[in-house]
Amino acid sequence: MKDLKYIMMLCSVVLLLMSLAACKKDFLERAPSDLITSEEVFGNIENAEDFLNNAYNILPNWFDKPENNHVWALASGTDEAEQVWDADGDVNHFNTGNITPQYYPFMDRYFDLYKAIRRINIFLENYNKIPEEIGNSGQQVSRKQRLKGEAYGLRAYYYFELFKMWGDVALVKSSLDFSDPNVNKLKRSPVSEVYAYVLANVDSAVAILPAKYNSDALYGRMTATAVKALAARASLYYASKLFNSSNEESRWAEAAQKNKEAINFAGANGYVLCTAPGSTYSAYERVFQDIKNEEVLFTRFGVNTTSYYTNVDKITESNGFGGDGGTQVLQEMVDAYEMKDGKAINGSGSSYNDQKPYENRDPRLGYSVNYHGRLWKGREFNMKNGGLDRITWTPAPNYYIRKFLAEEYNLFTYSNYRYRPWVLFRLTELYLNYAEALNESMAAPNSEVYDAINAIRKRVDMPVLTSGLNKDQMRDKIRQERRVELAFEGHRFWDVRRWKIAEVVDKGAVHGVVISDNDVYTYPSIETRSFNPSKNYLLPIPQTEMDRNPNFIQNPGY
Repeated sequence: MKDLKYIMMLCSVVLLLMSLAACKKDFLERAPSDLITSEEVFGNIENAEDFLNNAYNILPNWFDKPENNHVWALASGTDEAEQVWDADGDVNHFNTGNITPQYYPFMDRYFDLYKAIRRINIFLENYNKIPEEIGNSGQQVSRKQRLKGEAYGLRAYYYFELFKMWGDVALVKSSLDFSDPNVNKLKRSPVSEVYAYVLANVDSAVAILPAKYNSDALYGRMTATAVKALAARASLYYASKLFNSSNEESRWAEAAQKNKEAINFAGANGYVLCTAPGSTYSAYERVFQDIKNEEVLFTRFGVNTTSYYTNVDKITESNGFGGDGGTQVLQEMVDAYEMKDGKAINGSGSSYNDQKPYENRDPRLGYSVNYHGRLWKGREFNMKNGGLDRITWTPAPNYYIRKFLAEEYNLFTYSNYRYRPWVLFRLTELYLNYAEALNESMAAPNSEVYDAINAIRKRVDMPVLTSGLNKDQMRDKIRQERRVELAFEGHRFWDVRRWKIAEVVDKGAVHGVVISDNDVYTYPSIETRSFNPSKNYLLPIPQTEMDRNPNFIQNPGY
């Protein structure tokens, strides 16, 4: 694997100048050097924007490898799903506990994040060389100013990603050259300092950027709303047990405040929980289907339906519908969905029947998971032995992800494909964040905690929470609601780590379903997973970095 020094060296390689907007490769994939001067790059605003655009490239998206927040890969590294098409795939290192500083999923991301941060630092250091755009009247903010705000927003995002995964990390605030001896003298800064730097960059971005753009051409670029949502998420992580072992209530109070601010800011600028006319159910599904819906705060670049392709359908659909069946949903995830009356399936008075397991369940189960008998693309799923949708190899839970998929897309003919953006932030997450932080900051939940959770439940026609819950009971309800509402969106993997419950939920047997020819349901164990709480909550610093820099201290257990 490449260490930071080597990656910096790669930045001097000359590539061809083409436009990112035209989906072409950018010669500005490297830093200015004696081959291409900084004046050539930053003396032209088009070139300067292309240079910064490359810093967007490592935001999570559909195409990413498992180590880069790929939706089904992250789901398969926790109690949501199982990667069945490649039992030796990267994500299964998490399930077996086979994590070493020499290799593990996400290791490349460590270097990619620092590479992007260096690019942003170079951009900001050369910002004064960029000319103002001529004839930019009518824009919400000048192009030059917009780019500066985006740079701050991206830098905040990437430092949050670093502390989320590795804890203490080096704060690199300038564009150190690979030949600079100071590169090898960096030390890991405490999470408190990294978090403060994230917030400082957020503030700088918010001071410049508009809340949203009025041009489709700018859709998917950093906005003030997006960076406020980032600060809200970062504050929740910083307050959580992984980074707040003494449970300082002031951190929870700050997280509640930042999430409330982000909710109010989003609401003042036209963002609302989606509610489709005439149907509260379909609104939840449409969040992941419709471009530029009013619940989504930030996505990847673009609204082009032809030049951007994702293979999420191909990988996650069943063979019977032309897919690979690569990722399947665990029984543990299916069991997390309540009954329609709000009772847990194993709760007192529950009407759950394990031989009719999908009847009268939270509607989000049907909009997130394809199960036996579920109508999809004109026919019912058949998961029996010999059924069209049954995977024959093991381990196979025999459930498929439905969330994100386009029902009209025909994988046999590759017709009716429809672009769907990868959602990075949506308003619902802020409601869940706010409820969690507020509940943790007080002795007992107040009406605002209830209101935040009930707003999410009402829009899928689920009953409101029972009144009179104590703090611990409300915590359990919030975590359960977060689990089902944000299923497969890349949150659960990190949530169980920041809560420090991965040693329970990501360890031991996981299950699937088998349906006999005479419709008898059984729920066998398909895999036994490992999680070592003494070391697996944080990732190891890559060994190449440890070897290069004697000032770095490795994370515990590695």
